[in-house]
Amino acid sequence: MKILLKIENYEKGVIIERLNRFVVKARVKNKNVLAHLNNTGRLEDFIKKWKVGLFLPINAGYGNPVADTLRRYGAGLMHTERTKLKFRLSMVKESKNIYSIIDTSLQMKCFEIALEKGYISWLKGAKILKRNFRINHSLIDYLIQHKNKKYFLEVKSAVMKYKNFAMYPDCPSIRGQKHIKELINIQSTRITDRINYPNNSIYPNEGPNNIPEYRPNKNKIFGEHSGNKFGQDSGRNINPRLSALYPYKSVVLFIAGMKNISAFSPNKNADPKIYELLKIAKNKGVKIKAIQIYFDEKRKSIILENDNLPVVL
Repeated sequence: MKILLKIENYEKGVIIERLNRFVVKARVKNKNVLAHLNNTGRLEDFIKKWKVGLFLPINAGYGNPVADTLRRYGAGLMHTERTKLKFRLSMVKESKNIYSIIDTSLQMKCFEIALEKGYISWLKGAKILKRNFRINHSLIDYLIQHKNKKYFLEVKSAVMKYKNFAMYPDCPSIRGQKHIKELINIQSTRITDRINYPNNSIYPNEGPNNIPEYRPNKNKIFGEHSGNKFGQDSGRNINPRLSALYPYKSVVLFIAGMKNISAFSPNKNADPKIYELLKIAKNKGVKIKAIQIYFDEKRKSIILENDNLPVVL
């Protein structure tokens, strides 16, 4: 068990209702407020009337400030409510003094702290090379280096609970499917391998015209990040050759933001495609890993409970 982050500048309140994917109505400091929600899952175990939540100020530094998002939600709100949101719902009470962490930006902040401090045993000594790396039409969360190897690492928020399992997802996720397909494709020894995905779909990077060295002016396998082309310091419009892809491996990391669990498992009922894709990924050599964190109000700290939570596929 490791302390990752002290948090004291929060407000305690109760949830009233979820207005849409990004906004919840709550009562904080005896006032009704609208709070940002950056986890787009259904969160049916958490977003319930009168559930106690912890609300972080938007300017707390755990995510980018939220613009005036309420303009898009119709005219049913008073003018005074159509202003910049001041709070984000970040944690929801699980048991006495224990809160589940549903804030995805806070989860990723905790991952970065744990990585930097060497608290994740299977990534000890790793460092982040880039964030939000573009591959095809997807953004992968991290490019990291560990023991002279480079990994693309995608983080997923596992905040659904079933029995003693943390689960992901809690609803169908096309975006999640897309990310896992990208990581499988990177992991495959030949980028042009035909991979049988759920429903017999074939990943689009196949055929001789899609080998990177044959398509310099067509769709890139690796796109741009911070203005530079992958593998090119000069920024020239040249795609990486197939041999340049071999050193890169893939990791899917599930962050279980709750205490009372003992393992992670994909939610087959919510999205059977993701369940099948994760099995394919494991067979292809993609690392499927999970860590466990939660907030202890008594210590006012986020705790890393398990840096290598068992994964059951």
